[in-house]
Amino acid sequence: MEPERGSSRRSFLRTSAVAGTALALSARTYGRVVGANDRINVGAVGLGVMGTGHLRHLTRLRDQEKLGIEVTWLCDVYRPRLGRGRSIVGEHAQTTMDYRKLLDARDVDVVLVATPDHWHARIAVDACVADKDVYLEKPMVHTIEQAKELLRVQRETGRVIQVGPQSCSADLYDRIREFIKENGIGKVVLANAAYCRNNRAGQWRDYGEFHPDARPGPDLDWDTWLGHKVTICGHPLAPYRDWYKENGPGRFFQFRCYWDYSGGVATDLFFHTLAHLTKAMDLPFPDRVVASGGIWVFNRNHITPQGFPDDREVPDLFNMMIDYPGGPTVTLLGSMVNDTQIEKMIGGYEGTIFIRSDREALVVPQRRVVDIVRDPRWKGKPELILKGERPGNQIEHWKSLFRAIREGTEVTAPVELCYRVQVAISMGVLAYRNRCCMVWDRDKEQPRPASSET
Repeated sequence: MEPERGSSRRSFLRTSAVAGTALALSARTYGRVVGANDRINVGAVGLGVMGTGHLRHLTRLRDQEKLGIEVTWLCDVYRPRLGRGRSIVGEHAQTTMDYRKLLDARDVDVVLVATPDHWHARIAVDACVADKDVYLEKPMVHTIEQAKELLRVQRETGRVIQVGPQSCSADLYDRIREFIKENGIGKVVLANAAYCRNNRAGQWRDYGEFHPDARPGPDLDWDTWLGHKVTICGHPLAPYRDWYKENGPGRFFQFRCYWDYSGGVATDLFFHTLAHLTKAMDLPFPDRVVASGGIWVFNRNHITPQGFPDDREVPDLFNMMIDYPGGPTVTLLGSMVNDTQIEKMIGGYEGTIFIRSDREALVVPQRRVVDIVRDPRWKGKPELILKGERPGNQIEHWKSLFRAIREGTEVTAPVELCYRVQVAISMGVLAYRNRCCMVWDRDKEQPRPASSET
């Protein structure tokens, strides 16, 4: 696969940006060509667990909710998934193993990117340059450098991008943000959340399909999947790996266990949580991040359900602490080997918000600080309930994208928001892998290990 595809169009866009035209465009102001009654055609790239789930949601929006959409193209480097996709959306859908053909298709308006993480940025950038809007699964990208590049291209092209943490579509987090802005809990100082699971197989070793007889060849394009011949930001998407010597089946079907293609708990799970917390607290870029954890259970002494020693690289216990400038500190606990949760909360000097679900939050005052009898915010109540009407699920997330395309509204998980989330998440991965504290250089917009100087 040639990495320089679309270079002439990108050169034009850069020239336009310098001239002060394209760079000023945003998703809200960019002139949309899709009218309220025009059909929006979707092309899906990546048809694994997440991609297949999205196809089912899209058929519901097409058939039951009559939103005027259609899935016209399907793409995956593993041929058996193409047939499965057509069985969901209909035999009319065209199929390909080369996403560039999908981007060239005139009957594609929106590109769903549900590939492994290391391909997210390349396909999303190419889709924007090809004048397509994008639904981009989480995590947004694989590295901070890629996040910066995607934001640049999105601003140049003015395309609409909805990033995949669907919990951001829950309007409860908008309600919490407004409550905090109204000084509802005083100075925000901390937030805690957890994402905990447990099973005998090990996280992601029991997730999705696994075909032990699969081999590189006409039905599985291993070289393209690896991305070692394709670049973004001057770097290959991932290094070359030998299918037969480096557990190709494990890497392909269970990619979230390997650093080349994923950040494990941080990128697959914490991205969800930190995205809606960032939205609720209107968090900026982090100041510093530390991380801890390890592979405490599912190491090579563990035999996977597929029969090979567990060669996972990502930890099965992973914790992060994120300091933001002037506060708060956000603590994220992630365990794949114990499913005991901690309560999700946002703590302020004068009150605490306990997030019970994506529809309801409980606000409790700090009673040694707030006089709940005389304070007009509380009106004599011992606690308050914040409620949302719209759930945070993928159906609502797709609706947000379609509204943005048709009406020029803002998506609920824009690139600007998820860039900040990606920075914090990726800094956590770097802190863990380098056994250090990572700090954010705001002037250079890049992370670096903390100096030993005090």
